[in-house]
Amino acid sequence: MDPGSACRRAVRIWLGAVCLLSGMLLCHIVPAAAEPPSFATVLAGMKERMAATNDYQCRFETLSTNGDQTRDVVLAYYYRQPAQIRMEVLEGPYPGSLLIYNGETDAGRVRVLAGNRLVAFLQRMLYGEYFAVDHEWVVDLRGNGIHESGWPHFIRTHEAYLSMGTSRFVREEILDGRVAYVYRLVSDAPEKTMAVKSEDLWVDAETFFPVRYFQYDAAGRLIRKAIVTELRFNAGISERLFTEFYPDMD
Repeated sequence: MDPGSACRRAVRIWLGAVCLLSGMLLCHIVPAAAEPPSFATVLAGMKERMAATNDYQCRFETLSTNGDQTRDVVLAYYYRQPAQIRMEVLEGPYPGSLLIYNGETDAGRVRVLAGNRLVAFLQRMLYGEYFAVDHEWVVDLRGNGIHESGWPHFIRTHEAYLSMGTSRFVREEILDGRVAYVYRLVSDAPEKTMAVKSEDLWVDAETFFPVRYFQYDAAGRLIRKAIVTELRFNAGISERLFTEFYPDMD
């Protein structure tokens, strides 16, 4: 046998053995991907996590559209069980404005303080501090108000989406260093789901919190989106934050 041929044959056998061994090792080192949870399972996880949550806070970026109108708002958002909500407008129309809602004791009204001092003075003189939750001044361009912004409301509306449409897992994605499940939801009755025909939804894989969503109407137009960052659970938010505009100014 030609020494060169024998050498090449030995190298091929050696490389083949190495590749086979490497494949066997990788089979043991890399775990098989877990089956992604169905959206129904995610909703159940949301309800379980919400029941164990006393409060949460986040930076909440939202966009709403209506025809040619578009409104971008960035909020510091605070939620305290059972239904207390505080929004501080960081960016967008009327920055510095404050909204406070208590769904347990005053579900029909929201307390408002405009960010501009002159506007706040005129507001108090002409209208007072309280507005109906569906007043045009305190809702987004889709008519959604502060009382419809909390996690419990999100769960209820998406249970309705699930009962009147379909859902499918799309992929896993890394957002801010954390794994998120991405789902595509389609409503068979958008007239019953706030004009939402379809939605792309990102859910944190550990907490099941909805950290991002894009909602579209029947024509495929984006009508609402939200992005949640800087999320914290059970930080011990003071009740004063939901009863006073400036609780630190005694």
